Amino acid sequence: MSSSIQPLLILPRTFHLNQYICSLCIRAPQHQWKVRRTVSTAAQILKDGDPKPKDFTPKPLLRPIGVPYPPKPGENSGIDPRPWRQRRDDLFDYNKHLVRRKELTEQAAKPYFRDWSRTQYHKGKTFISPARIFRADKSLYFPNMMGSTLASPSTASDTTSVLQDRISVVSVYSGRWAEMQTRSFTNGKNNSELGALISQQQNEGRKDGGPLLQRVEVNVEPDWMKALIVRMFMGGIRKQRRKEDWERYFLVRKGVTDEMREAMGMANSKVGYVYLVDWLCRIRWAGSADAEQAEKEGLVAGVQRLVEGWGREREEGSKRQGQKSIAAAGGSM
Repeated sequence: MSSSIQPLLILPRTFHLNQYICSLCIRAPQHQWKVRRTVSTAAQILKDGDPKPKDFTPKPLLRPIGVPYPPKPGENSGIDPRPWRQRRDDLFDYNKHLVRRKELTEQAAKPYFRDWSRTQYHKGKTFISPARIFRADKSLYFPNMMGSTLASPSTASDTTSVLQDRISVVSVYSGRWAEMQTRSFTNGKNNSELGALISQQQNEGRKDGGPLLQRVEVNVEPDWMKALIVRMFMGGIRKQRRKEDWERYFLVRKGVTDEMREAMGMANSKVGYVYLVDWLCRIRWAGSADAEQAEKEGLVAGVQRLVEGWGREREEGSKRQGQKSIAAAGGSM
């Protein structure tokens, strides 16, 4: 009798429901059904490895965050650069299939509403901002992101080209609610001291005409439909910003991977994050969710210190250039 029992239905999500029916009986009486429920691998991973949000308390950020390599324009475009021959070879590579299977397993283990459910605890705050900026020699880098800007919505632009040789307060968010969180750090009404510093530096300018201190916004919308809606309302977004800031607003759809989010401390995709990036694209300070008063003061102090450091570096660079010129003139004599 057991040899004639065949599986009828398997559901691979939250639980597996295997229903067996006797092949010798057409009507399948109730006493011949055998039901077995087993917890799936994804649910078991969540049960064992995912802590309860109620037990989580944001802690101060004590170590630098970011990627370990300097960014380059053109990176993280989201476009597969492999030629067709390599794609064909990878299609039949078993080891790469195992890597891809692991990635898909991790994605399946992540509940769809997990990030939303965590926003009710501490308003989604992932960490508390450091009181001081990170040391320059220990800091990590802000990765390059590619997307369209308000100035050129039809072409892709790099964030690295905008961040280099500038001191930037970068806001990274996805959605209106996260955008309002970043504004609690960067908006002049919420942080008047930072607004005054940015206005002062923009008025003074640099030798090349650009501002030394700037705000940069990165709107990450991996969903194509949400990105399309943002594109439809780009005219209204332009009206809310100065024309000079259009090139500093990025709409990014592709290239922001889970590894990149983890390196930058972006544990919750529904929360806004703010980064203080220096002229070498190094992350010197970071904030998450709604700003506290101490975090606003720490951001302002970090900006002031970087502005002073930029002045010292420029003076030292001028001295080195002058010494090289004198040495070259003496050698020619």
